[in-house]
Amino acid sequence: ADLANGASSQMKMVEEAHAAGMLPVISYKVGGDVAGAVNGRFNSVAEEAAARLASYGRPTAVTIWHEPYKDMSGAEFAAMHRQLMPIFKGGEVRVGPILNGFLLDNQVSTFASFCPDDLFEVWDYFGIDTYEGGTMEAPGARKPGDRIPALSSYLRSRGYDLPLGVGEYNGFSAETIAAAGEALLTTPNVWFGCMWNENGEFARELSGERLEAFRATVADTERVVRVHVERER
Repeated sequence: ADLANGASSQMKMVEEAHAAGMLPVISYKVGGDVAGAVNGRFNSVAEEAAARLASYGRPTAVTIWHEPYKDMSGAEFAAMHRQLMPIFKGGEVRVGPILNGFLLDNQVSTFASFCPDDLFEVWDYFGIDTYEGGTMEAPGARKPGDRIPALSSYLRSRGYDLPLGVGEYNGFSAETIAAAGEALLTTPNVWFGCMWNENGEFARELSGERLEAFRATVADTERVVRVHVERER
């Protein structure tokens, strides 16, 4: 969704998700105008969108600009969240970041620049996107499921205890997808996990054994709360 396109941007998808008993996870962009967002350009449209989301009275996760690394500095991201997140926060609408999970591998100081201490007092959850490196033919050593408990450990190391979220994940093999699903189900306090079900640099649309591995995660209803396929940003 994009606040530059108005308060109704992607709202039909939110309504469809609620109707299907799913948890909408909404990432708002700001028309590429980070400086404008920091300076309040989108506050009024955010207020309108927030009121619409609150009116549904259903659990909803909101973030502003998921995967911000390389799009802006940590300071810019933090300033944008300070401006907009309090507008959305309230009732059943929970707010938080969805950061680049691969930074937890060996760029932790960069990861930390996007989550200063004061924002943990604003955020209701703490999230990442996490993918498998390499290619379908030659997968990388880093697996998406490994970063989910790593996220939990990182949050504890900062002295905070918030629900965790995974905005996007995928894997090149059934084993990788199954392991990521197991991490979602067994890591304490995971609120949501969304499969990114499209072809891309680090993702492939689910089929065959990979699809069955994902379905097995969803079918584990004794442990799963909400794990769903996210079809569109």
